Amino acid sequence: MTFLCQTILLLGAVLWCVKADPVHILSQNLEQIITSSTLQWFATDGSDPTILKQGVVAAYQTIDDGTKLEESDTTDNDIQKNTHPVYVCRAKVTSIWVTGQLRPRNHVCVVSLYRKVQEFRQFEVLTNIDDSARLSWVGKSKYTNLPQGAVTSGENLLRTFVGRRATSSHNKPGSLTHYVGTFNPSENLGVYSVVDQNNNEITFEDGEILVETEPISYELKAIKYKRVLGGRRFVKKKVILAHTVLKNDENGLQKVESVMDYKYDYFLSWGKGHGILTGLPFTVFLPNNSQISGSWGLAQPYEKLETVPVHKHLEEGTAVNVTLVGNFTEMDMPYTATVIALYKDGERREFVIEDTKRENKVLDISFDFSPVYFLHNNSFVPTTTTTTTTTTTTTTTTSRSTSTTHEVAPMSVPEVILQKKQEELHAESKKTDPSIEDNSILAASTLEKKPDHSASSSSSITASLALFNLALLAVLRLT
Repeated sequence: MTFLCQTILLLGAVLWCVKADPVHILSQNLEQIITSSTLQWFATDGSDPTILKQGVVAAYQTIDDGTKLEESDTTDNDIQKNTHPVYVCRAKVTSIWVTGQLRPRNHVCVVSLYRKVQEFRQFEVLTNIDDSARLSWVGKSKYTNLPQGAVTSGENLLRTFVGRRATSSHNKPGSLTHYVGTFNPSENLGVYSVVDQNNNEITFEDGEILVETEPISYELKAIKYKRVLGGRRFVKKKVILAHTVLKNDENGLQKVESVMDYKYDYFLSWGKGHGILTGLPFTVFLPNNSQISGSWGLAQPYEKLETVPVHKHLEEGTAVNVTLVGNFTEMDMPYTATVIALYKDGERREFVIEDTKRENKVLDISFDFSPVYFLHNNSFVPTTTTTTTTTTTTTTTTSRSTSTTHEVAPMSVPEVILQKKQEELHAESKKTDPSIEDNSILAASTLEKKPDHSASSSSSITASLALFNLALLAVLRLT
């Protein structure tokens, strides 16, 4: 048992709760029952029209509202302008749930049990949540089996089902298109106990029972996110995701690349309920033309692994520490979408839902780089760079050497003459004075020295004149 509550602003805040009970249908094995995700029993006194907007219609009743219809105006559906829906309801009689009919303009549920017809002002109405259930009335007699998805009357010891029997309606005031009541498969292999427009119980061996056909999957399309007054504000928490080191062990400037892996608990939910079977597969077609799949109503957080690339240009022998950070964000985004239910027989049914998309993920991924440092001593690379501009100027200087004719040029003594005179002096010195031999040897050794280059200085001239005088003196002595 669940309670649906609304807040009504009427002279203050008043909390109004409506009791809702689950609906059970026959499972595939035709023995057990399961809970329907698309149908519910809502408690009411018949005065709330909002509940009846989603009520399950079992028949139509002709009401005299001043509009006259001809006999030829009837249709196969028996729905005319002066007919009003009759809803499926149930009431508890001596602890037994009995299904009946809620007629227009009457706020009572009419049921019959043990051939006794009763009216109840406190009852429950069978509702189709968001018109999401695929309902049909299937013929059933004592000679046929109960179909899968047959809707039960309630949690009774003896299982009964919602049933009806077609009538011959002539659009007379008060006439019904179908008599609505209960089908009891345990009584005489199957008996329909229904009530006519005059509150008389009638039994039949053949009729129709209400069946819900479940889909095999869903699709969510045409998703539109709602605008929130003041903008969307999401809960964000900064987290450190991963660490790594980029280093350049090669020569010269290099682009160092790497990848960083990180994990976090990812969560995505598109809501639950709305008559969509819990656990059934569904595919979401996002506005950016991408698709995601999942199981409806069973969203669970799971560990998600993601990878991001990182790179940096580094000089030779340097490295940098990299920290990957992001914002773990919890997002709630209201949306509207069209749900398409896909059935085994190929039928498709569409209905619109409104819910909130809840997603927890990491956003705003960024890198924090440490200062670049040297690998050999872990010291930081200087970050302040001084730019020096060097201008090179090439100056060509031309030197001119000028010779002046007024300068005294030294006289050079011919080498051959000096050598000849040296030999003669040497021969004569042996015969006469030995001291002259020494002087001649000194003069000869002096004359053998050749200057490396011509000099115009006064020292060179003086030396040449001294040699000449010495040689001349030696000649005079010999003569």
